[in-house]
Amino acid sequence: MSAISKHSWLIWFLIVICCIATLSFFISDAALDIPFIDDYNALLDFIIQYLRAGSLLDKIHFIFRQHNEHRIGYARIIVLLDYYLFGCTNLRHLIFFGSINLFLVTIIFCVEACKSSKNVLAIIPVVLLSFHFQHMGSLLWATSALQNLGVIALACSAIWLVTRSDATAPSIGVIFAFITTFASGTGPMIWIVFIVVALAGGDMVKGAIMLALGICSVYLFLLSYHFPVVEDTSIATKLMNMPEICLGIIGGTFDIHERGTPFIPVLAGFLIISIFVLCLGRTGLKAIQKDPASQFLIGAFLFGLLSAIAISLGRGSYVENRYKVISTLCLLATYNMVLSQLPRKWMDISLNVINVACLGLWLLFFWRYYPEMLEYKSVRKAEYLTILNSPQRAESSFHQRINALKDLGIKSPDDPAIQNTFISSKYTNDISLQSPKILKRSNKYAVKWRDEPGLFNESYLVLKSDSGSCVFPVRKKRNLLSDFLLSGGHLFATEREAYISYDWIPKGRYTISVYLPEQTSFISIQDTIVVTQNVTPWLSDRWFNDVYIP
Repeated sequence: MSAISKHSWLIWFLIVICCIATLSFFISDAALDIPFIDDYNALLDFIIQYLRAGSLLDKIHFIFRQHNEHRIGYARIIVLLDYYLFGCTNLRHLIFFGSINLFLVTIIFCVEACKSSKNVLAIIPVVLLSFHFQHMGSLLWATSALQNLGVIALACSAIWLVTRSDATAPSIGVIFAFITTFASGTGPMIWIVFIVVALAGGDMVKGAIMLALGICSVYLFLLSYHFPVVEDTSIATKLMNMPEICLGIIGGTFDIHERGTPFIPVLAGFLIISIFVLCLGRTGLKAIQKDPASQFLIGAFLFGLLSAIAISLGRGSYVENRYKVISTLCLLATYNMVLSQLPRKWMDISLNVINVACLGLWLLFFWRYYPEMLEYKSVRKAEYLTILNSPQRAESSFHQRINALKDLGIKSPDDPAIQNTFISSKYTNDISLQSPKILKRSNKYAVKWRDEPGLFNESYLVLKSDSGSCVFPVRKKRNLLSDFLLSGGHLFATEREAYISYDWIPKGRYTISVYLPEQTSFISIQDTIVVTQNVTPWLSDRWFNDVYIP
């Protein structure tokens, strides 16, 4: 170990520990035992149907039953594991299980980085590129954590095992590949990867075996499969848009705005692919045939690329947060490939420069996503309270599932303390809003006021009618960097605001108030709004995907 790495290792080690601890703390703090979108039909409906099934064949059917365009057998097996261990379907447990997938991917790439560089500093970029706040949207959504992160972790494990030289590991890798096939809609791509990796290693027999196993696995995947119609875009249009979408997904790490179709992730995706191919060319086919590490990196990158192609055909978008893990996979594979090309004499200096760049990226993600993280629980709690108290008919879908779980003797994912605090809170005159402003427009309503930092950590805007309530989170306005420095490190300004579109609210007359759960109080705004048109319900049946009602 050189003098540079001796002195810098401890500093970087402490930084990495802080980054991992920060992300882990927020996962633990923000993970809620409250269902969200696909959690209802992908996980809750499954456990209900599984326990009601009378035969073993029926139970197996529900494990591998199609969910949208996916088969998510792996996620459902984790649900069963949670049920048999704890006797419940606790979404916090499932989120923690899903988070392990990110740790697994990081460990595999850390091992390969260390072996390739013979330098412990090489693991620092792997950790910084994996454990950042950009993945929080997937980590805190149980279905996404188990499915989207799970399929990447399983694929990496399968590829890593199948490229080992001993006799046992490839066999275990094949088992992992079979599980990967039924982890998500992109899972079957693992067999194409296996065939390419076998051919890259010059092993034709292995390639033929993988082809045969892949045909059998994909046949089982497609058995009774129904291709869902996600949108009306023609195949020709999808093929034309495919290059942009694939590049955007692979470069998605650098899309911090996540709206529209920005050029930066597309350019980043092009650069990532170009660098990987350039390093691959410099390595040479003969060296790749003898190097399991290079074969693993080719397989990992190819799985990310094939996943991006599948998404471009199925979804036609690259701005969704849950696709970021594919970008992370390709970025980690590219970094490890670059690492193998770095001259040994410049290794320490190069790694320290790369570490500084990756730390800067981590801090950028922290600045961008940290405010959203602080609001995450408020947003989810507001949705939960609206589901329980709204007059909309989608409310019955929630209760139907919760009651079914209770009938089966399962502790359901339902936090009664949130609802009990809401219904027990009283109006008060002892607390007032500072400088409140009400803004009314043709189809929007907004309330703003000023707040002393830390006075109301959690607040909601509530619209009450005779038939129910709609609850919306109050946003905190984030300071600009200059204001952040001038305020002595306050991330948020004193201004609080809540915007409501009338398109979200059923027809009726509503009184306005601010709900403060920590004070168990409501503050009346002394205002009413009247919605005259009966719009499409905010909590529609499609939100619960009630085609799959148990």
